[in-house]
Amino acid sequence: MLVILMTVMFVCALMPTLASADSLRAKDIDQYESPKGYFLNTLSANGKIYCVEMYGHYFGHSRIRVTTHIFSQQGLTIDFNINASESALTETQIATRNKLIEICDGIHDLIVEVDNCANTQYDGKGGSVKSDIYRYNNESTVGQPLEIAKHTYQMLLIAKEMYNATNGAFNPAVYRLVDLWGFSSRIYSNGDFYLPYDRPVTSTEFVKNGYPLPEQKYIDAFSNGSFTDFSDKAVKLTADSDGYYVTKYVADAVVENESYSQWIDLGGIAKGYVADLIKIKLDSLGIYDHHVNAGSSSLVIGQADEDSTTNLGLNDPYYPFYDLGGQPNDLIGIAVDKVSVSTSGQYVRKYTTDGVQYAHIIDGSRGAPAQTGVKSVMIVAPEGNFWAGKSDCLTTALTVLGRDGIVQYMNGYLKDNGIKVYVVYESVDGTKHFLSNASQDEIIYKDESFDEYAWSITCENGVYAYDYDAQPPKTEKTDYLWLYITLGVLAGAGVIGIIVYHYLKGKKKACDNIVNAKRDKPFKIGDIGVYLIVLIVIAALFVGFFGGDNTEQSIKLVHVVDMSRSSAGETIFTYNAMRNEWIVYDDNSSGWKIEAKQTDGGAEIRFSREIDGEQRYNVVTISRGSGVSVKMSDSVCGYHQECVRNFPAITRPNASIVCSPNSLKIVSE
Repeated sequence: MLVILMTVMFVCALMPTLASADSLRAKDIDQYESPKGYFLNTLSANGKIYCVEMYGHYFGHSRIRVTTHIFSQQGLTIDFNINASESALTETQIATRNKLIEICDGIHDLIVEVDNCANTQYDGKGGSVKSDIYRYNNESTVGQPLEIAKHTYQMLLIAKEMYNATNGAFNPAVYRLVDLWGFSSRIYSNGDFYLPYDRPVTSTEFVKNGYPLPEQKYIDAFSNGSFTDFSDKAVKLTADSDGYYVTKYVADAVVENESYSQWIDLGGIAKGYVADLIKIKLDSLGIYDHHVNAGSSSLVIGQADEDSTTNLGLNDPYYPFYDLGGQPNDLIGIAVDKVSVSTSGQYVRKYTTDGVQYAHIIDGSRGAPAQTGVKSVMIVAPEGNFWAGKSDCLTTALTVLGRDGIVQYMNGYLKDNGIKVYVVYESVDGTKHFLSNASQDEIIYKDESFDEYAWSITCENGVYAYDYDAQPPKTEKTDYLWLYITLGVLAGAGVIGIIVYHYLKGKKKACDNIVNAKRDKPFKIGDIGVYLIVLIVIAALFVGFFGGDNTEQSIKLVHVVDMSRSSAGETIFTYNAMRNEWIVYDDNSSGWKIEAKQTDGGAEIRFSREIDGEQRYNVVTISRGSGVSVKMSDSVCGYHQECVRNFPAITRPNASIVCSPNSLKIVSE
């Protein structure tokens, strides 16, 4: 079933989006297992114990790891193994260990308490409770106040604040859409296909074709503005001396006589909120030197030493770890202290159907996964004031808002609140961009792959702007292209030279009647073996270079190029198959009029202009199914439509279709 593969896919989503702090990369030397189910390790560096690490797995079937590091500091000396026998410890060490266990018991209870408020799932088997959010989603009555816990109330207050601050880009009320598109824990953790709109598939089908897309009638119903409304008139919070309450004023969505109540999800807040609560608890105990990491996407860093900093890395969203397994790769590194950090990425929890990639963050206004080109967002906010929970909301919202929205927030909300943002963005033409309101000097580490990115934000007089002309300092291939060509030419010339040398030498000896002339014939068996090995090496080099990017053999980009002005051509249209989006360059130098429209199977684009006093045009049809197909489907080009009749459809990268009379060329990548 789909759940087999999707479970693996989404568990991978919980792998680190934030690289661990350098100071925490140490070997566990001892472990204590609490009766409550969490673990304590003592960590050391250079032979010295310096930290206790607490970790456990929470949040229902998602089993998200929450880790707390408590460092040795004034009033709390950690210089012993946490699981050592009492006879090996001093009375002070025993008291410190008991204090640490008591603190960690409280942290565990706190996480469980929040989990029991926010968990969207209930299995009825005693493994979980009916949380406040579960009861709101499945048992609440429209207009009837539902009593909730204080933590639920506080998380909903944060959600409302961020819903308003992002103009609805962050919206916990789109959970029906999250579920509809197959990204809820109900499906990827439990494999529960029990609702009318579910599309259960086998894992084999999922690998081949992706997850079947939902029917439009459900998208329309669940994306209706009144159904996803999270304002006070739709979801009202109240509190008095008797308790905390939430009241739903949203009517059910009805599809073919089936009613669906509004669902909300606080998963976008809960991890950050837990990190905030743990920090508050530790600070209240005078323990200021700590790190809290919830799900590797929400992090709070406290520092007791004013001069100390922690190095954080943002993972490279293009690194093949996410598809092939292995260790993630840091794209950049920054130094931070006393901050709240949150990240969100569109590169792990995803699937590809009919050539289009869909990821887990939903754009409620479209009723579909956000496809803005934002691959990864990291927010670095101040500590305190529940900024870890709020930052979780911001990373989601900025992914939905896209490039222009991010720049707008750099000049507004982010600036006003002292927040730094680091964004990996891919434009429709496939160019990698890095967007940040931090200066480049603040990045203390850059992986060599960072040279593939264009730094695309400028700042003048305190105003941030997107630089449309920004380009990467180099591309992945260009630096090595001539090297490979030169090596290939030299190797080929060497083989030919050896053959010619042996041939001429053999002929000369034969002419001189030398008895052993046969030994110098150009194709002795030993020589042939050497030639073959050299040719195989040459072929491997060329395949490795020219074919390395086409392992999937699937079209990702389609360019239409005007060849009338230069041999290099001018790109006048680009289609991104993974996002089903395009760029039209209306200001092209030849005056091409370009009309693009969405079709049921992809897109149709008409290019027209006057050539030699005649009105000419070409029609390009892009179809999506199990792969992407591009065809010149019609043209008026002054001759016999060779571009239509003689060129088959393009279905692989590095192919082209040319209309010579109109000087128009289609190129696939």
